[in-house]
Amino acid sequence: MFLGLLILWVIFNGRITLEILLVGAAVSAALTYMWRKLFSASHHVVIPGIEMLWRYVRYFCALVLEMINSSIRVMYLILHPEEEIKPQLVTFRTKLKKENHKVILANSITLTPGTITVGLKGDKMRVHGLDASLLEGIEDSDMVRRLEKMEGGAIDE
Repeated sequence: MFLGLLILWVIFNGRITLEILLVGAAVSAALTYMWRKLFSASHHVVIPGIEMLWRYVRYFCALVLEMINSSIRVMYLILHPEEEIKPQLVTFRTKLKKENHKVILANSITLTPGTITVGLKGDKMRVHGLDASLLEGIEDSDMVRRLEKMEGGAIDE
């Protein structure tokens, strides 16, 4: 973490001088120390494998495509006022075990136009949709399946 912060410091300053390096090292050391004290971080670095990194990149790309798809569906609802909009609030259980994956899913739902995660407690997730059609199959969506694969460690096809 120290090295990453120091590199960012130098990049943001745009030049390298002894003064910039010394101040950057002091600030980076202080921030690294506070981070470890505040979050009880261990001193070892965990770097995800290339395979897991590839899965997160693919998840992000799928999320962007889902956001585009949902944007088009929301625009259709806006541009066709004769269509009756049926807002809906659903609660479902997720099979995800890891807390960070539950949060990733909740944030992904909120980033997708027309839907917002209004609650996440344990394995229950509550989501509001602008229209019921936007919530169809949300509990077993492609995004959920991708996160389940990441938890299970299964090799992608």
